[in-house]
Amino acid sequence: MTKHLIRSADLDWNRAFRGRHPFNPASEMSMIRLGDLSGLTRLGANLIRIPPGKESFIPHAHSMEEELVLVISGTGQVVLDGVAQDIGPGDFVGFPTDGVVHHLVNTGQVDLVYLTVGERSRVEVANMPTIGRTTVFRNNTMTLFGPDSMEQLTAAEWFARMKIED
Repeated sequence: MTKHLIRSADLDWNRAFRGRHPFNPASEMSMIRLGDLSGLTRLGANLIRIPPGKESFIPHAHSMEEELVLVISGTGQVVLDGVAQDIGPGDFVGFPTDGVVHHLVNTGQVDLVYLTVGERSRVEVANMPTIGRTTVFRNNTMTLFGPDSMEQLTAAEWFARMKIED
């Protein structure tokens, strides 16, 4: 692979990051960080695979950063403010900063594969209403605010919590 061109045939899913959102036991994914591999610094771009019956992250809404999803293969549902809508290959979903809580669910029999792209702003605020938490991302750290607690983590610490050990 060269820095600017990443060929899908060269991707090794056995070397992909495997993880789950620490607050969603139904979450499971493999992720290849295409943006990092290609040298992007202002956009995060990831190719993600969700196994059948699993979910992407935890339902969340962005306050500062827009995000998009383009389904490559498989079938599933995008859940927008609690309402599930079927998605499949070629479907595009935009997540503006309008407070709509969203996540993806693989309802098919094979992996749901999608490209997700999001901004890398200096500050992002994500609301996770199903667990009553808000996360503030700033300077490569995240602060999780709960009803009675606050916890600060580096990005490395967060990814270590997400990682599924083989």
